[in-house]
Amino acid sequence: MSTSALAAPGYAGTVLLALLLGCPSPTDSAGACDLQVETAGAPGVPLTLLTGAVGLLGTEPVSIGGAFDAKVRVSGPVEVLDATGAVVKTVSGPTEVYLRATGVGAGEVTFKGDGCAAVVEVLGKLAAPLVGQPREEQPGWRSMTSLWSGDTIYLGLDPARFPDRVGREFDAWVVDHRSAEAWAADPTLVGHFGAPVAGKLEEGALVPLSLGALDAGADLHLDLDVVVDADRDGQLGPGDLVQGVGTDPLSVLTDLTAAGPHAVDTVDVSGGYFLGERVYWPTDIAAMGPRPLVVISHGNGHLYTWYDYLGEHLASWGYVVMSHENNTGPGIETASTTTLTNTDWLLGHLDQIGDGALVGLVDATRIGWIGHSRGGEGVVRAYDRLVEGDYTPENFGPDDVRFIASIAPTVFNSVKDSDPHDRPYFLLAGTADGDVTGGVDYNETQFFRIWERDTGPKAAAYVHGASHNDFNCCGTEEGQGPELIGREEAQVIARAYLLAFAHAFLDDDPAPLAVFKEEYAGFTPLSFADDDVVATGWRNAPGAGDGVLDDFQTENDVAVASSGGAVTCTATDVVEDRLRDGDGQFGWSDADPMNAMTHNTGQGDEARGMVLSWPSGASPTWAVAVPDALADTRPWTHLSLSITQRSRHPQTVAWGWALAFGVTLVDADGVSATVDVADQAEVPLPYQRVGLGAGRGWANEFVTVRVPLADFTVGSPIDLTRITTVQLDFGADHGAEEGAVGLDSVEFAR
Repeated sequence: MSTSALAAPGYAGTVLLALLLGCPSPTDSAGACDLQVETAGAPGVPLTLLTGAVGLLGTEPVSIGGAFDAKVRVSGPVEVLDATGAVVKTVSGPTEVYLRATGVGAGEVTFKGDGCAAVVEVLGKLAAPLVGQPREEQPGWRSMTSLWSGDTIYLGLDPARFPDRVGREFDAWVVDHRSAEAWAADPTLVGHFGAPVAGKLEEGALVPLSLGALDAGADLHLDLDVVVDADRDGQLGPGDLVQGVGTDPLSVLTDLTAAGPHAVDTVDVSGGYFLGERVYWPTDIAAMGPRPLVVISHGNGHLYTWYDYLGEHLASWGYVVMSHENNTGPGIETASTTTLTNTDWLLGHLDQIGDGALVGLVDATRIGWIGHSRGGEGVVRAYDRLVEGDYTPENFGPDDVRFIASIAPTVFNSVKDSDPHDRPYFLLAGTADGDVTGGVDYNETQFFRIWERDTGPKAAAYVHGASHNDFNCCGTEEGQGPELIGREEAQVIARAYLLAFAHAFLDDDPAPLAVFKEEYAGFTPLSFADDDVVATGWRNAPGAGDGVLDDFQTENDVAVASSGGAVTCTATDVVEDRLRDGDGQFGWSDADPMNAMTHNTGQGDEARGMVLSWPSGASPTWAVAVPDALADTRPWTHLSLSITQRSRHPQTVAWGWALAFGVTLVDADGVSATVDVADQAEVPLPYQRVGLGAGRGWANEFVTVRVPLADFTVGSPIDLTRITTVQLDFGADHGAEEGAVGLDSVEFAR
């Protein structure tokens, strides 16, 4: 028996191969088998396969020697290709073939000839960094798939992960994104910046290579691929590394707060009682074809003409927008009715809008609803009525409503009635709201309850210093709290987030969702003021395949995670309970460990979480044992957690600043790797508003922190297919001498 083990470094989609050569032949006891299998290079040279590639992309050749006819049996996530890139089933040796990964997971390819066999076992190996940016904290690198126009793109090759390439020169190319099929048809490298950047992989630590400053142009975003041309032949081929084919392309986003490329037409129309509407659309819509519809539903005491900043912005990016008269006075039911009737009337009377300018040009299958205040609850209630069959429009149905967004919504109804169901949902609110305050004294103002109810993908943005009427043009200035940001800045923020969410779900383009997913990786939208603070949250839909380690919804014991894994915690004040303030006051009380939690009031709400704290000088950890079913992290790209500082807790007050922490993974061999998030993911200090008891601090602000799993491999041999422990590290060594936090979820996610 002779064995050649091929350790695979790489990025998402690489695999680990072990070639097992059986000799002597089971059918030839007279002598040794003459079948020989090796890579293009010495045995043991790493072999990288690219998941999802077409042709010979990202592979290195496998040589089959000896005089024999070999039949190749393909199963699992590997295909065998000849030198032309065609999939083959019978190979005559000696010859050279290529292996291509078509997915992650286990499988095998068996070469048979002269009665002996070579079995190629396929084990996916996930994520070494390729594209990203350097950072100060360990491990000194942040893998990224989203950057802003104007950012510099860096290539980061870790010599520990690419030992076969140490000492070798290469060309690094940034190219416009192509599908795998397009690359297979023409592998020529055409640089986005022109000529490639030459580099050489040296021994030692990862040294990022600058590839140039990015520019999205007039588009909302630009997709790019990055290629390491190992043989410097100007072609994407065997032995080259690539990000973008079979993995996520690099998305370059433009300034989402700036006006789009289209001029805008606006007209006011009326179809009768509570059917007053202001409609905005791109002037050149006839050349664009049918475009999605966004509907804006105002709040109580507001007017439908108060949202030009939003209507004009969305229309400049290619959407038809309608802001309508809303019957909010009687309550949420009538507000929901006017959202339904105005949407239906517009779709049925396009000939009455702008002399028929929109006839045939509004896509009634792609609708987004945005509501403010009572209108923010009204759009949610309207969707619930569609689903329940309580209202049946003539021109659209529940599946045509692609997203719902609420700006500082009320919660007068039970969340069983104001229920967004599985629609993509976005919550935008201000911490200085003097109307729908977000306080704990009234259930009706705790808007995160609706967010928790949603079972689809969802985002949240809680804006420091923004008030209720900052999100329209003309309402009373009722803001309460320090450092009010004012209407102009609040609307800059609203434009960016609402455009990102609308584009993602109306145009089926998830790239702009990075403003929610990666906000706490330093990915703050362009044109925001430097001192803006926004607590952003993101959750995938429950059925999206995330690997939940602990969401605190079941196994309500601090020593057992909802996944069943054992939990150990060396912090103090550890409590797991409903995310519900107990006494209706923000003032701290030891008897109310869930102080300032606003996600659960007990009226059909289900949100639960956990809290802990530590005094000065302590270095506590919270660790969960990873169940066997989640130990192989290949299906996911990030470790994601939802975390908040606890408002007015003595340790929060003593710390008095944004809070950082570390994340450690441990594999089955005891190898550990830590990522400190201090320069990318500081958890904001709760907004320092007074009221509802002694002290400063408003509602707890959960933020989503997503750490790329790839980053744990930088400078570490950790095996991400056999993770046994996920640990959160607190204390001075990880960015906060003392503090108090709450957790809402810890999970593997994409």
